[in-house]
Amino acid sequence: MNWAKGLLLLSTVLLGCADVLTTNVILDHGMGELNPFMSLAQAWLGVWWLIPKLGLTLVVTLLLWRSNNLFNIALVVAFCFTPVLNNLVLIAGMS
Repeated sequence: MNWAKGLLLLSTVLLGCADVLTTNVILDHGMGELNPFMSLAQAWLGVWWLIPKLGLTLVVTLLLWRSNNLFNIALVVAFCFTPVLNNLVLIAGMS
């Protein structure tokens, strides 16, 4: 594995964690989850909703690890960044 692929895989894991953290901030301010699957997980699991979220992040990372196409990996990482960016915009708008 080259360093670029490793950095992209690490970015995927970090973005999954950042999504959980920013979503928790949004939930603490009384707003809700827009993803219907995660909303259902939050309703069923309560505070343990982060287990399926981080589990899905792990599955995505493992699937990306098997890929040899850096462009496709970078595209998925960029896609994983969009909810984090959206959450940061919402958090900035609450201030």
